[in-house]
Amino acid sequence: MKHYDVLLFDVDNTLLDFDANEKESFRCLMRDMGEDWTEERYRTYKTMNDALWKKIERREISVEEGVNTRFAAFMERYGKQVDGRAWERVYRSYLNRGTQEMPYVHQVLARLQKEFRLYVITNGVEETQVFRMNGAGLTGYFQDMFISERIGCGKPSREFFVYVEAHIPDFRKETALVIGDSLTSDIQGGHDAGLDTCWLVRQRDARPEDVHPDYIIHSLLQLADVLGIAPFAV
Repeated sequence: MKHYDVLLFDVDNTLLDFDANEKESFRCLMRDMGEDWTEERYRTYKTMNDALWKKIERREISVEEGVNTRFAAFMERYGKQVDGRAWERVYRSYLNRGTQEMPYVHQVLARLQKEFRLYVITNGVEETQVFRMNGAGLTGYFQDMFISERIGCGKPSREFFVYVEAHIPDFRKETALVIGDSLTSDIQGGHDAGLDTCWLVRQRDARPEDVHPDYIIHSLLQLADVLGIAPFAV
């Protein structure tokens, strides 16, 4: 069993349930803007937004540009012109309050905090990630939070992981583990940086094709097996 000292946790859909937060925030935005909320509209937005964040990961556009133009582009699909920045402010106000947690997150982190050094590595808007982590009461488990907007680059870039490594005392690649849900930003990024990776995926039949995590788990509770520690008390 390999020994790890540093655990690098993604936030969205790893610690906090971003899918639930995103859907509720979008519903509230549509209501406030006098627009109909439908599952079709949400699926369209989510497809567009996922593609946008892939462009951000590839550094084709900045986070600021992406988030401030996405709703204008989205509503153009429905023949309407809107102020993208204004819509983003309303959406962001709801997104910041989203503290829906992944199952057993407190039980797992409270235990791991005693035996490992925990850090956050996350892409996204700093204000939102800090508000949500604080609101969920998770910040105290971590020694530091590395947020792409604050650093100036994000996962999966090599620059992001170099920055993280340089700012963790006594960091050693061979005893660090990346834990996240995104095959592109977390798993591929960690692999390219020479780090072991653990893919958290809720769908039990999901299998990666071009990316090869060192571990695959379907619940945070399974980290006990990965780390070679006693099962979590839940």
